[in-house]
Amino acid sequence: MIEVIYPPSRWRFSQSLMEMYHHRKRVFVDQLGWDLPAAGSWLEVDEFDNDYAVYLLARSPEDGSHLGSVRLLPTMQPHLLTKVFGDLCPGGPPTGSDCWEISRLVTNPARVRGPLCIKVHRLLAGALVDFATLNGVRRYTAVIELSRLPALLAVGWSVTPISMPASVNGQTVQALQINIERDTADKIRQRGRSGPSTPILLPERAAVA
Repeated sequence: MIEVIYPPSRWRFSQSLMEMYHHRKRVFVDQLGWDLPAAGSWLEVDEFDNDYAVYLLARSPEDGSHLGSVRLLPTMQPHLLTKVFGDLCPGGPPTGSDCWEISRLVTNPARVRGPLCIKVHRLLAGALVDFATLNGVRRYTAVIELSRLPALLAVGWSVTPISMPASVNGQTVQALQINIERDTADKIRQRGRSGPSTPILLPERAAVA
């Protein structure tokens, strides 16, 4: 199942969020060696896990534990592409109320592998499209390692480069825009060979101001 977590309701999902922060530390810092302030911590939390961040969490139907997640940030507020990777887009990255940033996509490294990892990624991709549809989002931006680009394209959505590839902390990264079009949900379903999707019913619209 997918949960949409807005800042006012985070207390209800505190255990799942703590698991998410821990898995982020294990994957991004311990496994991938990202140069993040969390090097000596049990959790990976940064300045963008703030009152504007929205999370999509894939949780186990058996025990509710964290399987995978992604963070969404409104581009009308400070976000990674303006504050951390500002040099990637010399003319400035896309911003607007219809544009959100995707970051910190992660899965539980102990439980989510192989086919289950693909399934969780596709569930989150479908949830991103549902979130976009219900919140007037027409595009997402993201900074991605080029090694992960084939997996991103395999989801089925339209992706546009918005920067040249660049070396950052020993990784070749690029800023991309994911376009949410009228047929995006159908393309994702076709790639995943799944049946009709059930939109996520959000209890409230996301705050962008």
